[in-house]
Amino acid sequence: MLDRLAGNAEFSGAVVIRDAKGVRFARGYGMADPFSGRAFTSDTPADSASLAKPFTAAAVLALAQDGKVDLDAAVRRYLPEYPHPPTTVRQLLSHSGGLVANETAEGVANKSNAALLAEAAAPSFPPGSAFSYCNLCSVALAMLIERVSGISYLDFLKRRIRAPRTLTLRPARLADWQGRAIGHRRTPEGKLEPFDIWEGESFYGPANLSVSALELADWGSRWWRDLAPLRRAATEPAMVLGKSTGLTLGNWYCAPMGRRCHYLGHHEGFHHMLYWDAERRISVAMLSNNALAPGLQQRLQRALVAAANGNPKAAAGELEARLVGSAVRTGHFVLASGERIQIAGEGERRIVRRRGVAYAAFPVGESIRYVPGLDVYLAGTDQGRLRWLSLYEDVEGRPFDVISP
Repeated sequence: MLDRLAGNAEFSGAVVIRDAKGVRFARGYGMADPFSGRAFTSDTPADSASLAKPFTAAAVLALAQDGKVDLDAAVRRYLPEYPHPPTTVRQLLSHSGGLVANETAEGVANKSNAALLAEAAAPSFPPGSAFSYCNLCSVALAMLIERVSGISYLDFLKRRIRAPRTLTLRPARLADWQGRAIGHRRTPEGKLEPFDIWEGESFYGPANLSVSALELADWGSRWWRDLAPLRRAATEPAMVLGKSTGLTLGNWYCAPMGRRCHYLGHHEGFHHMLYWDAERRISVAMLSNNALAPGLQQRLQRALVAAANGNPKAAAGELEARLVGSAVRTGHFVLASGERIQIAGEGERRIVRRRGVAYAAFPVGESIRYVPGLDVYLAGTDQGRLRWLSLYEDVEGRPFDVISP
């Protein structure tokens, strides 16, 4: 399956699958550097993008487990320079801190964690009252980890949450990062061009780990081994005004009961996934650097999980059913489970309301929208329905009218 995708220039990267006996599959595909012809291998390092967030969250939860951090205490108890006094540690973990930052290449270049936090604008909403995917929250949490533990962020990850010993932070100067994967994409004319991570990134917490597929799969396997005592806290739903969001406190997207969880990293041409199943003792790591088509991203992830679970027919079926559709319409929809979803917004803006929590739905191309906080891909259908695709759900929603009392 992966050979075919690589042969069609649809996938470049690496996949590693581990089970209770160790590594059972590890291969690279395509080019880590297509401009020099260097191949991608299972130990090629790449920018982690947001896959750093579960590492950061696990470290904070470990400090709480050790009695060194109270999740419901104000962040300022541990980080006096934090700009907003009422915000709690739990709200940062839950992406409900409301921090606003300039997240452009120029806005983050050559700035430390402390510098980024010092520039933070006022919260966009009262902390704890809404969900808004928050990179700057993890910047503050990384600073808190160092302040409370007294050691570096990276050392704490390795000592306390069993991060791979070979894990590093990416250099700020890309020229100093030898052997890494380089992000790329094809122009409409079929020419390769760089679509790479940004120069000068020196912050950490929400991103910027240098990690290979082998290292990711190893850490995924820790969640049914060394990190089992931390799993309950890490899979506890993150709450907003008493309502469960699509994320957990450990920054995982989980199936019901929290035994199967995953997280993603996406930045420029990079798209990654780490999945683990504590019951079946399987972990799946995927790195890619070729700007995976939006219609393939979730389908490929679902296919890899199906293959890791010994179901090649289902894996092949996922890739035959790539996500396509028309523009996502506003309105109320009922999913196959009977659950009701609202899509709101004006013009190009779309907001998904699920179980009382609102999430922004961003256009990612091909009439597809992606919803951070739910890890759901949305598309419309010609019949006015809603395609709803996550790692654990693949359903259509039919429209219905809301009747006011």
